[in-house]
Amino acid sequence: MELTPDFSISINGSAAFPKERVLSIRTTDQAGIVSDSCEFELDDFDGALQFPNTEAKIVVSLGYKETGLTKIGSYFVREISVDGARHVVRIQCNAASKAMRSQKTKTNEGTIEDKIQEMGTEFDLEPEISDDLEDVTLSDTLQFAESDMNYITRISQKIGAVAKPVDGHLVVANDGSGKSVSGQSLPTKYIDASEVATYSCNFKETETSGSTTGTVYANWYEKEAGEYHLVHAGSGDPETELNEIFSSEKEALAAVQSKVQRVAKNNKTFRFSVEGRTDLFAESPLVLQGFNPKIPARWIISKVEHSLSSSGFTTSVDCVWSKNV
Repeated sequence: MELTPDFSISINGSAAFPKERVLSIRTTDQAGIVSDSCEFELDDFDGALQFPNTEAKIVVSLGYKETGLTKIGSYFVREISVDGARHVVRIQCNAASKAMRSQKTKTNEGTIEDKIQEMGTEFDLEPEISDDLEDVTLSDTLQFAESDMNYITRISQKIGAVAKPVDGHLVVANDGSGKSVSGQSLPTKYIDASEVATYSCNFKETETSGSTTGTVYANWYEKEAGEYHLVHAGSGDPETELNEIFSSEKEALAAVQSKVQRVAKNNKTFRFSVEGRTDLFAESPLVLQGFNPKIPARWIISKVEHSLSSSGFTTSVDCVWSKNV
């Protein structure tokens, strides 16, 4: 059955623009430190288009008339630009609000969970954190001329976690684990070679050297005993040591494991495009079927980009290899 692409856009809970004015929609769902985003172009041929206010809340749903729409995400208007020659208005949105990007100087205390609870209350977001990260202490308590979002992202990245606003939630979860914040495995997605319009796979050396991840060391300081301890992850050469001194063994182990995982992920990448698939999202495990046998079958989705225009509805997906799936 041939499907007809469809969409809906709302602004602050109300219907937005007439559909005939929408020229294109592009949404990006990305694992890691980059906040989810949305961009759409509108036809303003008669100059009658009403612009939304910056920081207006935009909700985008995509899908097909025959099967229904799926909510892709909630965003805040960040920038509006006008192309006078083409009579086109471009609206760029981001999942992080302006308030979350405001710079602050302060000292934070406690755990990562304490920090995201504080942020959730301030920014009206539901905090969600992986169970095994709840009691991890803040390794760097100083927040100097830095936004809350940048601070929690920086702290999370040190221990191999992802911090990002997602559709009304503030999520801190393990990066590339293929699990939800509750620790439950995310549903595995399957892609057959016959569905794919284009694809590419890259194999390269790691960011250090060679084809193995090597060994990563880190020091942590036991304050009560006044002693330094060394932990490591990975094996073989090359050997590297993190510059930072961590405040607990758990935090130091998370940091070295994160470093090893990042190197491993950078070693194999896979990208493909298919007809619009709203069930694909970042962090989900993915299994390839019917591809070249030299290409690994199991991956973790790192980025999903949906594009809808008069040309059709397509989904482009970036994946990283992970030995955990």
